[in-house]
Formats: sequence, C-alpha cells, structure tokens
Amino acid sequence: MEQISNFSSIFEKFSDRIGIRLQADQVKQFMIYLEQLQIWNRSVNLTSITATEEIIVKHFVDSLAGLTAEPITHGARLVDIGTGAGFPGIPLKITRNDLDITLIEPVQKKISFLYSIVGLLRLEGVAIFYGTLDQFIIKNGQNSPFDYMTTRALKYESVLRRGSKLLTTGGKAIIYSSCRINPLELGNGWSISKEHEFDLPVGFGHRVISILSPT
Repeated sequence: MEQISNFSSIFEKFSDRIGIRLQADQVKQFMIYLEQLQIWNRSVNLTSITATEEIIVKHFVDSLAGLTAEPITHGARLVDIGTGAGFPGIPLKITRNDLDITLIEPVQKKISFLYSIVGLLRLEGVAIFYGTLDQFIIKNGQNSPFDYMTTRALKYESVLRRGSKLLTTGGKAIIYSSCRINPLELGNGWSISKEHEFDLPVGFGHRVISILSPT
C-alpha cells in the first residue's frame, strides 16, 4: 500500500503538466510492472535504471508524456520500435487501453519479459515481434500500416529512414529524446510538426518529444 501511495504521489507532481490522471486499477498495473522489472532485472539486463523512483519517473512518466505531446486518436494502431522492456508502448497501453500496440524488440531475453508482463497485466491488443525493424518490414511489408510509430532507445535517423514504410497516410512518428531535432539533419521525407519540451520531476532531466510527419 505504501508503494502505491508513493507511486501516486510522484505521478501527482507531474499530472498537471502531462494532463493524465491514473485510475486505481491502472496504478496497480504500473506497480506490478515496476515490481516485475526489478525482479527480472536481477538476472536479465532489462534496464540500467533500477531504483524505484527513477523507474517511475524516467520510464513511466517519460513514456506517458507522449500523450501530452500528441493527442493520439482513439483506437489508433501504434508500433513501438526497439521497445526494450516495453517503453513507451506498455505504459501507453495501460493508460490508453483503446490503442492497438505492436512492440518490436531484437533481444530474446527482453522478448521473454515482454510476453510475461503483457500476460500478467492481461493486456489485450498487444502484439510482440522478436526481431529488428528491417526483419519486421520484410515479414509484414505494408500489410500492417500504423497510425503512429514511437522510439526512445534507437537513433531516430535510422528509424525514420526505414520506418516510414509502416505508416498510413497521415501517420506520425513520436520521437523521445533529450534534445530538439535539427531540421537540417532530417533529410528528405520528413518534417517536424511540433516539439514538446518538459522537465522530468525530481530533477531527472530535460526531455523533448518530437512529432514528425512524412512529407
């Protein structure tokens, strides 16, 4: 109960900025997620961030800030590229159960964790793909068009260059990083729609979420 109270307290500090209020059942799901991350991380290198407060802020809160940066449409299909331990895909799914999420991850141990946590949280509408972005494109081609693609861990240049094939007409890329994107580095094919800058609570750093559109 104390853990849930602390978790809610930290989210409360940030709720005015990201405009998100979690329901009690969602808080419980996030706490299960937190607990499982820490348990698995003892034997599997899921994340270098291991302290409770840091996981909550740097992984959970940061992931959910994407909902403030971009009003994701109801029932949208979203692909999370290089999801790792599920960020931002799983936090987005917990908060927005209407979303259809595909998680792409090339590391087998992380895939095992993803299957475990998705099952434990009883999340429906979540597909998990073991492999790289290129392998996903080869296997699925344009049979699985998405409304949004997200990435936090990978270099955005590589994701944008290949990932545009996955988007529907009007689809967008949501890029999580620590700095603004230089328009001159984008090259042809993409434009910056907007960028959302914010500071994580508890002094955990400056973040930027860039919303990009194919041109």
